[in-house]
Amino acid sequence: MSNPGELDAETNIFSKRIRVAITGGASGIGRATAKRFAMLGARVALLDINEEALRGVVASLHGADHLAIPLDVASSSAIRVAFNQVEEVFGGLDTLVNNAGINPAASSTAEIDESFYDRVMDVNVKGVFFCSQAAADMLANAEHSTIVNLGSVSGMIGWGGSSVYSASKGAVIALTKFLAIEYALRGIRVNAVCPGSIRTPMVEQNLARLADPEKAWEQAAALHPIGRVGTAEEVADAILYLASSQSSFVTGTTLVIDGGLTAI
Repeated sequence: MSNPGELDAETNIFSKRIRVAITGGASGIGRATAKRFAMLGARVALLDINEEALRGVVASLHGADHLAIPLDVASSSAIRVAFNQVEEVFGGLDTLVNNAGINPAASSTAEIDESFYDRVMDVNVKGVFFCSQAAADMLANAEHSTIVNLGSVSGMIGWGGSSVYSASKGAVIALTKFLAIEYALRGIRVNAVCPGSIRTPMVEQNLARLADPEKAWEQAAALHPIGRVGTAEEVADAILYLASSQSSFVTGTTLVIDGGLTAI
């Protein structure tokens, strides 16, 4: 892959103009992934609960024919409506990136109530399940059919985030493996990426609540053998790989992007 922000037509890893749906596309990894796909000529449908930010990102994308759809992935009925709109406008779908996720700050498991638990699970797990279900028929009828889910190293090891967030990302990893097996018969590959600490608005918002956010970033960087936190663009490049024919024999896997964190 090229350096962040430097993709062009010469680096195109897709054989045709693909159609991509990205949840949580208004910021962070979703935004970076949308920009990567758009630079490679894809038609991109961005789905996010933040309608204003969503439309701003779509307007900034390279090329035309992109789509902004407001969506709260915690609602299965809203998911169905949103994906019907994608099908109506795009005529189908080649790649789904289940990126939408939340990680509300919680200092301890003891302070988590039922509404907190339900909201995190609804967005991070139920959203992935029902978006995949809604997209499956479109993907099965496409030449190029992939789903990429956003997990986290928090779902693999006892590190970072709240207990509920960690549990939700562990569930995403397990769901990825199950869907890969079931959907293989329909010609759909399903994989996950699991980032370590990535400088995104969601993480910045959580660290901003601390007494010394900059020190917290330094501490996060020190946990990674590579000596720094990652960028959204680095995760986006991994998503592009899993969505392309370069990974045509890869399904049911978890691609860890963590600067060596889980190697310790």
